[in-house]
Amino acid sequence: QLACPLDLGCHSVGSAQRALELAAYFTHCNLQPVHLILSLRSAQAAAYKLKNFQTAASFAKRLLELNPGTDAATQARKIVQFAETNPKNELSLAYDERNPFVVCCHSLSPIYRGSDLVRCPYCFAPYQPQYKGKLCSICQISEIGADTVGLVCSAAQQR
Repeated sequence: QLACPLDLGCHSVGSAQRALELAAYFTHCNLQPVHLILSLRSAQAAAYKLKNFQTAASFAKRLLELNPGTDAATQARKIVQFAETNPKNELSLAYDERNPFVVCCHSLSPIYRGSDLVRCPYCFAPYQPQYKGKLCSICQISEIGADTVGLVCSAAQQR
């Protein structure tokens, strides 16, 4: 539900650093393996271009676990080797791959485990608490954080 806004944000945002953050978040979406390979390759290339070699290597290692094609695997191995000799990141990202997170559907920023969040009662999309009371940007149906009972089926409703 969030993959499309993240992918669109990667290509439309003006800042290369923010585009890399969105690409990193996109690699954590629940995608089919073929699409995950594409997102990891894209994020790996973006990180390498911005001289975030440690981040590029982490994407490359995740990519190698998926057994990509020969060309992608060769490129990923080269990036891992290069990062071992140049272990640095030029940019500081709002991204911690080791700390589980969900992405706020409004701000497209991570909400790490243990942080407060509110959800849309209809589609269960996660949001930061400051967006409580606003219309869900995913389903466009429900109010974020509303306390609802859900679907109730009873004879009294049919009258």
